[in-house]
Amino acid sequence: MASHADDRIGSTTIPSVGPHDVEEDYVNPAEKSPRWLLSAHAFALRTAASLAFKLTNSSDPAAPSATETIWLDSTLGQWQGEQKISVDIWMPAQDSGDPERKGRRPAIINFHGGGFILGQGTDDSRWAGTLTGGLDAVVFSVNYRLAPGYSFPTPVEDCVEAVVKILDVAEKYSVDTSQVILSGFSAGGTLALSSWAVLQDPKRWEYKLPHPAPQIAGIVLYYPLLDWTIDRPRKRLTCPRPDLTLPSTLTDLIDASYLHPVLPRRERDDQRLSPGLMPDAILDRLPPVHLCLCEYDMLLAEGQAFAQRARARGKSINVRVVGGEKHAWDKPPPMAPKESVEVEYGEAVEAIKAWLDSRE
Repeated sequence: MASHADDRIGSTTIPSVGPHDVEEDYVNPAEKSPRWLLSAHAFALRTAASLAFKLTNSSDPAAPSATETIWLDSTLGQWQGEQKISVDIWMPAQDSGDPERKGRRPAIINFHGGGFILGQGTDDSRWAGTLTGGLDAVVFSVNYRLAPGYSFPTPVEDCVEAVVKILDVAEKYSVDTSQVILSGFSAGGTLALSSWAVLQDPKRWEYKLPHPAPQIAGIVLYYPLLDWTIDRPRKRLTCPRPDLTLPSTLTDLIDASYLHPVLPRRERDDQRLSPGLMPDAILDRLPPVHLCLCEYDMLLAEGQAFAQRARARGKSINVRVVGGEKHAWDKPPPMAPKESVEVEYGEAVEAIKAWLDSRE
């Protein structure tokens, strides 16, 4: 089915969170599993997903390969160390090394999806190819560390660190630091928005950054999770086709792996976890956002709710809904790219162009 701009913001609603004596928290059976078993299940999914993406990226027309991979140190949070975060980089095909272009390319810092438990930067190779071709941009796709080995907030901290340190090497890649865009898919969309929120006030979590936070020109989000205070069964009820949403066996594994130790639902309003709940003072700083959602996704309603809230505060947010599609419709299966993927990636590129043009 065709995609469309969303003129129905707020048409899908989520019941307000009630008091404890009215509504019980969802009991996730996977939370009773030992961590080693969660890790084994996550590893099996990673292996299968990696194979699927390799087949998809090699299908005609083949997705472009990353130009190089760099490693960054981790200095935030509990799990610090040297060369803990890798970043895959795509340079524009027409790169000539012309010194006249130095410092003039936009940069897209991307965060892959996978429910915080699987995935890698090259999963978004087709997105990277669209950006290098359509914007002459340099694309950096971050391989943040994954749960259950590294649960919340480590992936967020890795992404914050990556944004800051990628811009430290901007000159090497001829990047204009005033033209930096964040993007992300699913869990990566969550991380893109939460990273931006953290950069607005890092001292809130006692994070010490080497220099002031960079200015972000815009954020592109594909089907992100924005509100962890709503449990999965309630999210499914907002979808017109609950049977097409992610299965509970998978979402239980994701939640038990990432939210460790277990957090009660009403304690999940930390904006690093639920960036859609960022306070108004932070929301008022939000740069332009392009938000792409899927009609048969349990995350549709919270995406629309965030857009409604942002617009009410005068923020620029473009929302599109891919009709008749479920979560991660642009990822395998099937192995061949869908026509709607090209359309939606193209819409995002046009939005980015408009943002960058407005800054010149």
